Amino acid sequence: MQQDAPAVRDLVLVGGGHSHVQVLKSFGMRPLPGTRLTIISREVHTPYSGMLPGYVAGFYPWRDIHIDLGPLARFAGARLIADEVVGLDTQTRRLQLLAHPDLHYDVLSINAGAVPEGAGHGIPVKPIGQFLPLLHTVQADARAGERVVLIGGGAGGVELALALRRTLPDDVSITLVTEKLLPDHAPGVVRRLHAALRSVGVELVTDFRALENHAGFVSAEDGRQVAADYVFWVTGVRAPRWPAAAGLATDADGFIEVDRCLRSTSHPEIHASGDIACLVDQPRAKSGVFAVREGPALTRNLRRCLLQRPAIPFRVQKQFLSLIGTGDGGAVASRGVFVAQGRWVWRWKDWIDRRFMDRFKDLPEMPEVQWKMPANLQADAPDSMRCGGCGAKLGANPLQRVLSRLPTQNFGDVALGIGDDAAVIRSSGRDIVLTIDGFRSLVSDPYLFGRITAHHALNDVLAMGATGTAALALATVPLMSETLMEEDLYQLLRGVVDVLNAHGVPLVGGHSAEGVEMSLGLTLTGAIELPILIKSGLQVGDHLLLTKPLGTGVIMAAQMRGKVPSDLLAPALESMDTSNADALDVLRGHGVTAATDVSGFGLLGHLGEMLRASQTGVEVYVNNVPVFPGALELMQADIASSLQTNNEMALKDFSLQGCDAGEPRVRVLVDPQTSGGLLASVPSESGPACLRALREKGYVQAALIGRVVSGNWDVKGE
Repeated sequence: MQQDAPAVRDLVLVGGGHSHVQVLKSFGMRPLPGTRLTIISREVHTPYSGMLPGYVAGFYPWRDIHIDLGPLARFAGARLIADEVVGLDTQTRRLQLLAHPDLHYDVLSINAGAVPEGAGHGIPVKPIGQFLPLLHTVQADARAGERVVLIGGGAGGVELALALRRTLPDDVSITLVTEKLLPDHAPGVVRRLHAALRSVGVELVTDFRALENHAGFVSAEDGRQVAADYVFWVTGVRAPRWPAAAGLATDADGFIEVDRCLRSTSHPEIHASGDIACLVDQPRAKSGVFAVREGPALTRNLRRCLLQRPAIPFRVQKQFLSLIGTGDGGAVASRGVFVAQGRWVWRWKDWIDRRFMDRFKDLPEMPEVQWKMPANLQADAPDSMRCGGCGAKLGANPLQRVLSRLPTQNFGDVALGIGDDAAVIRSSGRDIVLTIDGFRSLVSDPYLFGRITAHHALNDVLAMGATGTAALALATVPLMSETLMEEDLYQLLRGVVDVLNAHGVPLVGGHSAEGVEMSLGLTLTGAIELPILIKSGLQVGDHLLLTKPLGTGVIMAAQMRGKVPSDLLAPALESMDTSNADALDVLRGHGVTAATDVSGFGLLGHLGEMLRASQTGVEVYVNNVPVFPGALELMQADIASSLQTNNEMALKDFSLQGCDAGEPRVRVLVDPQTSGGLLASVPSESGPACLRALREKGYVQAALIGRVVSGNWDVKGE
């Protein structure tokens, strides 16, 4: 959602917990002019703890219990940075991140949860995002006679034990060890859940203070031991170390002390909620129910903090409804002295949980900005929602028409000009590669955008078989306060420099400007390594290899519309942030004869350039072409890059056999790629070995997609 007023303050949310998802939703529904919102989260899918036992018991699929921060952040107009905070400098108001540069904030909110106590060599249940893959391993590997032990007799431990009993084989034993069963619940609740454990064969060991587990045993403080093959720690939690190390006021366990307004008692510009917070005069157990209840109050006070208005106190309820599943389609409900049990309680709990989750999944449609022009001119207007990245480039046909209209240029020092991936300039007796590339931002994370653009621009140099020698940058940042513009420019160029440094290429200068949106262009020079790779080098009989999958164009187009889940977006982002330099080394080692990078005109568009230059034909095997998960389904749903229609004109140059131009698997062949793979030819006798070497080098989806022939340009669907 676009904001008209330039941003002058940075509100940064650390963690995608139950409170912060409510902040995002609220800011999406009612933006605060002048505020830029950023969320930093290690996992872009945030699990809802209330539905975890139901997931373990098999009542919910994975997607039902997770809130996807990608579409939610986009709805909120927030930048999403997938990373982990590891430090904080309150003097400079900067956050230290694990895999990003330090990040500035004006107002900070922390809802990052906590880490488990104990957890020795076992499996901690928190954080849930890291727990689930380990859980799946246990569910798949547990064998007859093996022993599962859960440490912790609170509601979480009891629910997990009952849920595991439903999904693990009957001949795998389950034992719950604890000092006291459900210490914070009424006797009626304890009786009912103790009976539920007993009825399904979960052994209960009480008065057992677990200290550690090793060598197949869980050991207690008094020396007793319980045999265990798998150990789950569902005990209390402790705070991460960095808040206390930063000088925030914390309790004895390191949790951030906050007042009734959820503000740090030592740093009022910092707020905290959920497990990581300690309400100094309203102490409560660590439970997701409190993080949910704190969400509206936190949102209200963050707004008031940014507007420099007095905060409004938040009062935590002393009693709350507790709903504990029994793993069999039933649940136990309690509030104060009220206790009830039955399947109707589970249906009640399921309704409450789903209603909460639906708030963050059924987001209002984001209306496209419509061009304002007379009705008789609308037919010639382009679509208003335009892609970023290489999908934002001008189409091949208008570009060719423009180039054909330019005056002829004949200069002796141009060895290779327009038409290949990079120009070759002859200077002082030696040849230099020269190229330029860039586009408007396609992600909200400026550091990641800088990295992707650098990889993309370097691809032109690599496709020539050259090594980069220097770079210039042209960076545009949106109009904001001077502090925020400086911060964005730093994040953007830091991403560029980190990639360039890894390739031994210095950034030697450039130009910066302010504009409507963030964009970045890079000019690179390179040194040629003979033999030079050009598009005209295809030889009949060569095998065609592609180093990366296709589909970034349609995936990023869907991302713009909030239509792609983050688990499908992540592989595309990872690929765009991956260099082709190692692939070039492999290709050279197997006799590469020609190469190009697959970018804005799609696979067939760039392949057509190679075929014309080489005067050869081709057979492309559609079913061999690697495609990112979800890309074909998105195309089937009529989502496509704004460059797609123009690119599809290239399909007319090819003969389609056993496939149709309207099929997604054919249309993706002209999907515009950003930081795509190298398309290269190698002698046929080297093809299989080259493919194996590429995959061993980390290009696991590299594929042999066709062969060069002397005849037609054929795309074969069978």
